[in-house]
Amino acid sequence: MHAKIMFTSDFEDESLIIILKGNQWWPTFDHKSSDAEKIINEMKDSVSESDISFFLASKKFVLLSAVTETHGTLSYERNYWVLRLLNPNLSLLQLDCQVFVHKCIKHANQMQNKINFYEKPVQLVERNRKDPIIEGKILASKKDRIFYAKKQKKIEYSVGVIGLIVFVILLLLTYPWSFRDPNNQAQMWLFTIFEKLIGSVAITALISYAQFHAFYTSLHEDSIKWSIAGEPEKKAIKTLL
Repeated sequence: MHAKIMFTSDFEDESLIIILKGNQWWPTFDHKSSDAEKIINEMKDSVSESDISFFLASKKFVLLSAVTETHGTLSYERNYWVLRLLNPNLSLLQLDCQVFVHKCIKHANQMQNKINFYEKPVQLVERNRKDPIIEGKILASKKDRIFYAKKQKKIEYSVGVIGLIVFVILLLLTYPWSFRDPNNQAQMWLFTIFEKLIGSVAITALISYAQFHAFYTSLHEDSIKWSIAGEPEKKAIKTLL
């Protein structure tokens, strides 16, 4: 299985090395050794033909996880950093993608650096095949999480917003305005209906907002939200570990 993550940042090379070493991804062998060359050649097989020349000519770091045995490269191609990872275990590959994204975001926040991940989903693809098995949406910022939550909980968000607007309108309609006539039975009947609706609208809006907010809060747990490729995004799955 192989994965690919693309991003831009103002990280210095030293910052990327710190992230890789902190995640125990820095190999014990030299980056110009035969072991490193073996990994580069292996990664080349997962690179699309149009990108091979850019990959080979790029500045790159060789990666080897001491924990999951995932190996790969981090290369600078056409103004993008490209992380390519290989691991036969799908669960471990998922985990390594999540950890790398989380470490980058954390380091960027601590050092006040900028980092932007490519909008295309992270795809986990079986070797020698083109169609992905699992796709992951990177949630690197608050804006990304809010957008994702609105998309996933569209009904709950809409009901919460519309319910709030209707609640405010009902409050205005049921206010004891000077024109209200207690002796006008038709008018009082109408106001009574509005007053009874207030409670139902308020409860519905609060429940919908609570469901939306609970889902949004849960997005802080994972830096990548995974889903089965080709299926609706609502069929989200957790890391398989």
